[in-house]
Amino acid sequence: MLSDKGTNIFSEIGKFFKENDATSAMNAIIDMTKALRLSEKRLFSSESRCNCKLTQLQVLGLLMLFPCFMIRNAYNYGKSSLCGLFDCRKDVFYRFISNESYD
Repeated sequence: MLSDKGTNIFSEIGKFFKENDATSAMNAIIDMTKALRLSEKRLFSSESRCNCKLTQLQVLGLLMLFPCFMIRNAYNYGKSSLCGLFDCRKDVFYRFISNESYD
C-alpha cells in the first residue's frame, strides 16, 4: 500500500475511514498523529537504509496504531486487518523493539 517511504502511514489509514461514520474517535486520533512532525534522525539518531520496506518512523507509526486495531503484540499483527493494508511481517516489529539503542 505504501508507494513511497515518504508516505505518512496515518494519512494512508485515514483514506479508509469515512468522515460521517461511527469512527469519529479513530478520525480524531489519525488527525492528531498526522499533525506530528517527527524526524528519524532526531528520534533514532540514524536513518533507515534505502533497501528497507518500511522506515523506522513508519514502523513506529504502525506500533502506535496497534491499540486502535486491538492488536496485543507483534505476533497478533499477522491476523489483524492492519496486516492486509501494509506488507510487512512480525519480524519487522520484533527487530524494531529489540534494538537496544532506542530507549
